[in-house]
Amino acid sequence: MTNNPQLKSLQMVGDISLWDVIDFLKQGWRWLVGGGIVGLICSAGFVLVSSIQYEATAVIQPARVGVPTGATVAMKGAEVEPLLQTLERLKVASFFTPELVRVCEMTSAQALASSVKASSVKGNSLIQISYRSQSVAQAEACMQAIVAQLRNTQAMIAAPIVQLQEKQLEASRQLLAEAKELQIQIKRRMASSLEKTALLILDDLLRQEEISRLQKQVLEQSIQLSAPVTQSMQLLEPITVVAQKKLPMLAVGPFAGLLIGGLIFFVRCRWGLAHKQL
Repeated sequence: MTNNPQLKSLQMVGDISLWDVIDFLKQGWRWLVGGGIVGLICSAGFVLVSSIQYEATAVIQPARVGVPTGATVAMKGAEVEPLLQTLERLKVASFFTPELVRVCEMTSAQALASSVKASSVKGNSLIQISYRSQSVAQAEACMQAIVAQLRNTQAMIAAPIVQLQEKQLEASRQLLAEAKELQIQIKRRMASSLEKTALLILDDLLRQEEISRLQKQVLEQSIQLSAPVTQSMQLLEPITVVAQKKLPMLAVGPFAGLLIGGLIFFVRCRWGLAHKQL
């Protein structure tokens, strides 16, 4: 032991010195090592006995629809529903139909909702869905059914918007056809009449301007109804199924054994000290 007060202050932690800790490790190393070995054996046995789980993962891009007529033309449509709303939908039991519960071999829709994990991909308007099962085929079949159900749901949400835009496009095409027919009639009158030619020319120019405007409108509306502006929900890549690694359990076992062994030795020492004092 040293008389240096600064060194003493470093060696003391509360009422327990570093020498006490070293002495504790010297006397209790067998308990620590034994606990670690027991923990390793228990964790290895658990890994061998427990069944392997397989996780199916799908990354999807939600359905998109074009902007309404009159808005600035955008080459990237808007989601049919907010991303957070889609994530919440995948947590609600009512989303999972009895057919989904049957395919996924779950006991109830609530149990299936608790087993499905969904999250947004950072920096992108994408959703990652994962589900675990005890077989590759069952995990993949369940994920395919979930993706199909979500695609149908988003298609139902997008249907009224798409139908409205299709009606607007059809109306614009009808107006364009009428404007072209009217221009043809004006040109015929100009060719067969020498009276009021200036008025006919002005009328022809107005018809031509209207035709140009309608052609541009039809083009914009067609773009809004075409991919990638308007499209159904897409899988960005095939569904992947991987076995879940159990190595973390092997690491937790020895660590827990060390803690339990050290605790047992500490309690044993305290109990022995108490008996000596009695």
